[in-house]
Amino acid sequence: MSVSGIVMSSNWGRDVRHKYISQGSKTLAVVFPGQNYSAERPLLEYAGKLAREYGCDLLLLEYGYQSARAAFKREEMDIVAAECRVALASLPEYERLLFISKSMGAVIAGKVAEEAGTGKKISHLFLTPTADGLPYMKQSRGSVIYGGSDPLFTEQHSAELGGLKQMRVYRIDDANHSLEVGSVNESLAVLLVVINFYHEFFRDSLEE
Repeated sequence: MSVSGIVMSSNWGRDVRHKYISQGSKTLAVVFPGQNYSAERPLLEYAGKLAREYGCDLLLLEYGYQSARAAFKREEMDIVAAECRVALASLPEYERLLFISKSMGAVIAGKVAEEAGTGKKISHLFLTPTADGLPYMKQSRGSVIYGGSDPLFTEQHSAELGGLKQMRVYRIDDANHSLEVGSVNESLAVLLVVINFYHEFFRDSLEE
């Protein structure tokens, strides 16, 4: 296994450092952070660790505005996606891609997947996505996990994914936008449930 940093310039005037872990796999898992939720926070950290347990190579993305400690502007979404595409293109070709995204990252992952081309095997794990990611979810395969108390993705949004055979949707009762609930112990119990969903995602995706 080798660990390296991919350093690239960004639109925000600061270099970004993406973390790349290679263990000789033909499958690459790519982690797309949320707006204010980095790849080192629990939902994404454990998803990345599990990807490695399943034998995947791993790319942990950093956005330019995050590196610059700048506020994110919605009109800059395409710039973020373009810079993520450049990072992905710098790596060897993979037979299969697993895109793991949190919140706003669902939109970025969707945009990057569109550019990857129809010939690529891409599966998505959408974690607490925002409603503007729905068009990408409808044309993707994989899983969606959201909180029942998340105002950014509601039952109405979830209903729009009903009937899609290629997308599994999981609702965590009473959980917020970080899939946390009232107490620390309860939140840890929820995290364990979520990780079991991760296992299901990796098993399904790697068997296709």
